[in-house]
Amino acid sequence: MLRPPRLATVLLACAATAATTAAAAQRPKPLPPLAPYVAERIIVLPVQLMRPDSGGWLDAARWGAFRKELDDSIGSAITERGLGKKWAYAADVVKSAKRNAAYTSDPYSLGVQPMRGVPLKTGDKLPTLFNSNLRTLIALGDTRYALVPIELAFFSIKDSNQRLAALRLALVDGRGGVYVWVGDVRSDPATTLTPAVISSLAARVADLVQAP
Repeated sequence: MLRPPRLATVLLACAATAATTAAAAQRPKPLPPLAPYVAERIIVLPVQLMRPDSGGWLDAARWGAFRKELDDSIGSAITERGLGKKWAYAADVVKSAKRNAAYTSDPYSLGVQPMRGVPLKTGDKLPTLFNSNLRTLIALGDTRYALVPIELAFFSIKDSNQRLAALRLALVDGRGGVYVWVGDVRSDPATTLTPAVISSLAARVADLVQAP
């Protein structure tokens, strides 16, 4: 049988644990990184690059169609949550560029090559060519911010026949010429490249704006 002093200690410890658990439950969860920009005017650019896929899920011949489907899915995933009502998505950016082709760059080729395979940090300067090409697009979109899907890559899961798609993105300030946020999202694992892979990858992008 527990002695009274020891019993009191145990009860105090249990009470402290319960209080800590309750406080943790009440503590608000951190906002997704892009949530503060949901009411801003932002352009979402087309996916820019694909890393060569040695696993054979996607080759250059199918890249154009796949990219368009992914671009459209990203826009749909965000708008279906009732978010980004002031945002312009890849299809909108492409249409705007075509209407102003005399003085805009190709939105599918904006010069993001220096942004691939290197550490990118908030506040760092954007590559000069990319920022120059971006300025016209953000002027047409009447904004300063752009969400840039920099590079799509595919990875095999160790000791498994499954793979996944990963997308590196950056939110950039085109007027200031700096990175505002940089991060990566991943699709659900799969054994083949199906529409579900695209949908799950697009959903992870939407999760950056609003938690599921």
